[in-house]
Amino acid sequence: MPDDDRRRREVIEQWMLATIGNDEIRRFGDLHIDKIESGWKGREKWIEGGLEAFRMAKALRDSNRLPFAVGLGFSLDSGDRPRGVDFHGREEFRDSLNWSPPSLYLFHRGEEPDTQSSNASVQHLDPAILGADDTLRCYYLEFKQEGTNEYSRSVFVEG
Repeated sequence: MPDDDRRRREVIEQWMLATIGNDEIRRFGDLHIDKIESGWKGREKWIEGGLEAFRMAKALRDSNRLPFAVGLGFSLDSGDRPRGVDFHGREEFRDSLNWSPPSLYLFHRGEEPDTQSSNASVQHLDPAILGADDTLRCYYLEFKQEGTNEYSRSVFVEG
């Protein structure tokens, strides 16, 4: 295994075990991909880097026999009114990303964001939009931030 992959896996595994041990799952403790690999800081690397980190996290979850769903969240540009899914391909999706790099999450099974967001608009997406494996769950969430006029938007990939 190349040193870069070994180091990335160590960072992800340490985060996973700490997140579980500190019950950060309930507080949506995340790991931004630029903390895993400095080469993933640039927006042009966010989709590919995020999916690579996601694949590694799923493999580590399975090898450690952890009973959690792994999620990869992408934050999108938001506004003062609902926008819905306004992208239809990978480049349009990349153009919709906001300033924050994607993050890994762990969720208790059955408590993923699309099942817990009663005030959110949820739309299931074809993972091919991101270039992801079609066996993964992919969905769009949009909800009004409490106490503001802003609608937050995210896309999650889960497995």
